[in-house]
Amino acid sequence: MTIRVAVIGAGVMGADHARIFASEIPGAELRWVCDADEGRARSVADANGAKHVTSDPLAAIASSDVDAVLIASPDATHAPLTLAALKARKPVLCEKPLSQDTAECLHVLEAEKAL
Repeated sequence: MTIRVAVIGAGVMGADHARIFASEIPGAELRWVCDADEGRARSVADANGAKHVTSDPLAAIASSDVDAVLIASPDATHAPLTLAALKARKPVLCEKPLSQDTAECLHVLEAEKAL
């Protein structure tokens, strides 16, 4: 079974996660790389064999060819993108911090528990 992954955020951490998914995790396929800087996303995608590049994280999350999402984008986007992945019913791994706001963290936890 292959798990098709979208990595959101192509900075240092996202690029490293992309490399790991592409080369070190059997059964994982890096499918999408997303970054606000589409050129940076393209560079990471090309280096790791991802088929799709976007600057729109919601498009990557919603894609029918994504099974799981890794969020390594700027901190302020972590909670909203995690919620979007949960709403799409896709497993999500979010880099820390989930949020700087305790109430927002609890909101995400409640959304996950509700699934």
